[in-house]
Amino acid sequence: MWHFIILSLIALVIGYYKYGREKVDVNVSMGDAGLQDENVVPQINEGNNMEEQEKPMTKELVCDVLKEIGCLPNETDENRIWFDYQGITFLLEAVDECLFVNLIWPWCHSCSLYDVDEFARVRKVINEINNRSTCTVFYVPNPESDEVAVHIKKNFLFVPQISQLDNYLKCIINGFFVTARNLDVEIEKIKMLDCEK
Repeated sequence: MWHFIILSLIALVIGYYKYGREKVDVNVSMGDAGLQDENVVPQINEGNNMEEQEKPMTKELVCDVLKEIGCLPNETDENRIWFDYQGITFLLEAVDECLFVNLIWPWCHSCSLYDVDEFARVRKVINEINNRSTCTVFYVPNPESDEVAVHIKKNFLFVPQISQLDNYLKCIINGFFVTARNLDVEIEKIKMLDCEK
């Protein structure tokens, strides 16, 4: 037991000594390069440094990519962009000061608030989907009717450093279609099981 402790201490001392020597070597080589401050570290890839670049123009970037994939973005005053993709109207929230955007598929499903069995099925399926999906499914009662609207939402990074932004956005939107299909299928499965009882 004591042998192990002594060997561990020797290994720590040797490691600390080597680390100290490497740090001295780095400082000496940086001093040779004209860098006087020990805390100055040269930037290897200055092109991806967001602080040195201009402020992000997220909304403009989103609109450009939407046009690339064949959509016509319609901007509103509240930093929202409506667009149609494969026959579905989506809502996108983008602010230039933020590197993330919110994409929403409003009213992908609905049910009556007064149909207790259907509403219970929808709530159960939403909880199950939210446990395994990258998208978030949520419902909101409609104040103008007795319907409950089901929406799908996703918050994701949207910066020019992501390669093939058009394919990236298409992939995210396709995830919405998968989530909506799973929602409908699972609700129908539960409905059929309830009918068999």
